[in-house]
Amino acid sequence: MKIINIIKSPVKNKRFRVYLDNGKKYDFGLLNGSTYIDEHDETKKLNYWKRHYSNPKEALLIDSITPSPALFSAYLLWGNHKTLDDNVRYLNRILKL
Repeated sequence: MKIINIIKSPVKNKRFRVYLDNGKKYDFGLLNGSTYIDEHDETKKLNYWKRHYSNPKEALLIDSITPSPALFSAYLLWGNHKTLDDNVRYLNRILKL
């Protein structure tokens, strides 16, 4: 499985829609939210991870690499890289494993 496209989400208050090669799509990210790919703020990134990892359901989805809004927000908006494109490439490598 891999990400084949990302567009602006048509869903109210969501920022992106990701399409997977299995035909599934997911809307994620707060429309007007500021994320790591926007500001490159390490403190905000750390706080995001602390906040979302304290939710057991989200932590499980992220840890198990289960396609979900939680996974895509964590890896694409708050991931290791400062750009969406770099984070997509990184997550695609993980999704292939």
